[in-house]
Amino acid sequence: MLQAADRLWGERGVRGASLDDIAREAAVTKPTVYYYFADKSALFTAVVCSVLEEHGGALKAAARRTGRSRDRLIASLAYLIGARCSAPRLLRDGGVTLTVDQNSQARSAFFRHFFAPLQQILDDGVRAGELRQMDTAFAAQALLNLLDPWTGRDPLPGGREPQQLATDIVGLIVDGIGV
Repeated sequence: MLQAADRLWGERGVRGASLDDIAREAAVTKPTVYYYFADKSALFTAVVCSVLEEHGGALKAAARRTGRSRDRLIASLAYLIGARCSAPRLLRDGGVTLTVDQNSQARSAFFRHFFAPLQQILDDGVRAGELRQMDTAFAAQALLNLLDPWTGRDPLPGGREPQQLATDIVGLIVDGIGV
């Protein structure tokens, strides 16, 4: 059910796919959906948290690699671009009203699995003298915002592969656009 909801919501948006559609796609009955999830918001929260956790493992692995922070950032961003992970966009676009607890769960999963690994790379780069002193939380959010238009898109702009796009984005951020 989680995979069916993720696939349909990724294609149609949350408002574009009903629980009936998800049940059909998952080859279960609608009462089965309600057996596991009280409502659409509960299913939404489970999908977002599950997808973030799934993709967060690879992102955390890239963040823990040894080597220069620039290379670790490129590997992490290339993964995010290539994975076509729908959860951050679903979380941002919404389409379903979440309870305070559900919102907290989803946002916590985003922070733990996506934001924190990028911030860790930046923190390590600052400590190693590879990056200038900065507010790494701000920089991690800026990177994610800059990356957002290219996640979940097919084909990628200009025919670039995820690795090249990530290299270009990191070059722009780390080297700037000045002479």
